[in-house]
Amino acid sequence: MRDRDRNRRWYDQRQWRPSYRPARRYHLPRYYAPRNYYVRTWYYNDILPWGWFTSNYYLNYWEYGLPTPPIGTEWVRVGNDALLVDIWTGRVLTVYYGIFW
Repeated sequence: MRDRDRNRRWYDQRQWRPSYRPARRYHLPRYYAPRNYYVRTWYYNDILPWGWFTSNYYLNYWEYGLPTPPIGTEWVRVGNDALLVDIWTGRVLTVYYGIFW
C-alpha cells in the first residue's frame, strides 16, 4: 500500500454513482490531450487509455471538491470532465461531467 493511501477506503461500487453533475464548475487553462489521443466523452466502465496516466492529468481532488479517491484509483482530467479511474485496469468508475470550463 502506498503512503498516500493511508486512511483511504477501498473502492465499493455501492457507494459511487456512475456519473454526477457537479454543483460547482471550475475554470482551468486550456486542455491538451496526450499525444496521439483525442478528447471524447467517457462513461462508466469504459477503459481509459494509458496516455492519461501521468501527473499532467491527475487532479488534486480536494481543490475541486471531489471525493477522496479510494485506494487504487485516481481522479483524471479529460477535457471538461473528471474521471475516477482504476489505476491498474484503466476502468472508468465514475465521471463528473462538465466540472471544468
